Amino acid sequence: MRTQYVAAVDLDRDRLAEDLARAEEFHYSEAYSNYLIGGPWKSAMLWATGGDSGTGLLTTYAYDRAADFTEYGRRLPYLRELVTNTVDVSRLQFVRLAVFSDSVIVPHRDFLELTDLPEDARSAHRVHIPLITHEECFFSEDNTVYRMRAGEIWYFDAARIHAVASLVAAPRIHLIFDFTDRPGDRPLIVPDREPVGDRIPDRSAVRRPALPDSRRDELRRLADLLTMDTFREVFSIVIKTHFRWDGGEDFAWDTMFALARACPDQDVLPHTRELFQYYTLDRTGSKE
Repeated sequence: MRTQYVAAVDLDRDRLAEDLARAEEFHYSEAYSNYLIGGPWKSAMLWATGGDSGTGLLTTYAYDRAADFTEYGRRLPYLRELVTNTVDVSRLQFVRLAVFSDSVIVPHRDFLELTDLPEDARSAHRVHIPLITHEECFFSEDNTVYRMRAGEIWYFDAARIHAVASLVAAPRIHLIFDFTDRPGDRPLIVPDREPVGDRIPDRSAVRRPALPDSRRDELRRLADLLTMDTFREVFSIVIKTHFRWDGGEDFAWDTMFALARACPDQDVLPHTRELFQYYTLDRTGSKE
């Protein structure tokens, strides 16, 4: 399912605030924080195969056991209602309460580490519902940058290369749902919330100015500073530039490869190739 806006739910702000206050007591996993520059990316599992909160790493759960609310999910009555009233739980595998701020997420694909699982067991579809977000929080897919706003329901094509940015210190909190590809008696999202209108509405799309040559020249000069020690800082600058300026398709990775080829540190280019493989092509056998 391609990334697309589906509909919006009216969030009960008071009940949501009560649940989020309870959730502050949870032990949040920092699994997948290696995808961030800034970070961390924290999550609490509310629904999972086997019904256990677990480690947060999707590869560590009991895929042969029925899915159910975890201990954390059972302690959040409002979010529990939101889950059961919004999606087809017969195909639901995971629901995470995910929090991050003041960070960028490296352009990557998800689900790559699940390819060893049987097709009818592995996660194949993802849905986002933002609970708290800000105008300085962005997603991108291909060369499209957009915002998901609080209460909106989005199908999210996690198998395509995508990046995320939160450019404010205040937390961004989403519910993230993962589903199997098994047939169901009803759509993943309840029937009256099927996709309508544009895939990414105009109100959600972020219109970025074209990246000027002067800014490209500034980025090229980062090659002089790029080393294994500064790699993450330089990559963060490149990713943030992608969210502010339209540099064209595959801008972030193409820019990093160009800088890696030009920089004096000979270890940087093979490192860039290794990261590109891991984040976008193959994570079979990896723990994260």
